Amino acid sequence: MKLLIKYCGGCNPSINRKKVVDEVIVKLKQSIDVEIVKENADVGFIVGGCSVCCVNLDEVKDQARELVVLGGDLVDYVQIPPDQLTSEISQQILKKGGGRSC
Repeated sequence: MKLLIKYCGGCNPSINRKKVVDEVIVKLKQSIDVEIVKENADVGFIVGGCSVCCVNLDEVKDQARELVVLGGDLVDYVQIPPDQLTSEISQQILKKGGGRSC
């Protein structure tokens, strides 16, 4: 799967964005091959450190077929317990990218 990762500016993070991304990639690689790309992605993973998630989605929409949005403890705008973030994000990426679940 081709995965594009776009971070917010990091002005007010309530989560460790890098740690979450690293954990998601490790979890995804247990099920599928993952290639990090800058365009023509199967899924764009938007990584916002807080619930505002100020990433300009217009910059990403043309570069990925599907999006998964993380904004603090929200995944695709649904609140997820912190200990379940990695699993939920991984499942959403796999679902939107056509892969099998973790």
